[in-house]
Amino acid sequence: MKIVLLDIDDTIFDFYESAKATIIKCCKDYNIEFTDKMIEHYMEQNEFLWQQYEKRIITREDIFRKRFPELFKEYGIEIDGIKFEESFQKYFKTEYKLIEGAVEIIKYLSEKYDLYIVSNSLIDTQRRRLTAAGIIQYFKDLFVSDIFGYQKPTKEFFNCCFARIPNFENQNAIIIGDSLSSDIKGGYNAGIKTCWFNPTKRHNITKIEPDYEITSLEEIKNIL
Repeated sequence: MKIVLLDIDDTIFDFYESAKATIIKCCKDYNIEFTDKMIEHYMEQNEFLWQQYEKRIITREDIFRKRFPELFKEYGIEIDGIKFEESFQKYFKTEYKLIEGAVEIIKYLSEKYDLYIVSNSLIDTQRRRLTAAGIIQYFKDLFVSDIFGYQKPTKEFFNCCFARIPNFENQNAIIIGDSLSSDIKGGYNAGIKTCWFNPTKRHNITKIEPDYEITSLEEIKNIL
């Protein structure tokens, strides 16, 4: 193995905690209270919309146009959801909460393998978060869907990644990520090894079978 593709949200960064901290900052600007129940609702809705994006049912821009406006409408909050989304994007670029062991495993992998980011988010957002966390220097390149015009799990996305990796060979690559439908399915379709990061020990009720499954980032050392 020579190449490691690494997902970002809920693999390196704790998306829930990062998003929650960002929403709290936005709410202070708008002088509104955002309850834990609303945050949970937002997370469920956000995950659903990203899954729709993975399936090419909606665009990434649709996610940003829908998630806060629809949430505020449901709770009867008279706030411009699009403006709120703009504030969210501004704060989120430097908001991060690292998954336990993330820095250590990134350093470990970067010393042994060529390490790359693969993400369905925005390049500017992820570059700034990785920079703020002090870990961007460990990655050879960032492969993000808004650059390619394709998203995980499509083969087109991975083909774009592979085209930018010097001397790439499928048998020498593995993807590590938390999403069965995005990371693991995408890696399988692209013909590379897959490692499912599953810290909450969710049951896999899909037909997507990873080559490896881990519950902590430390366990990567048992594979690589």
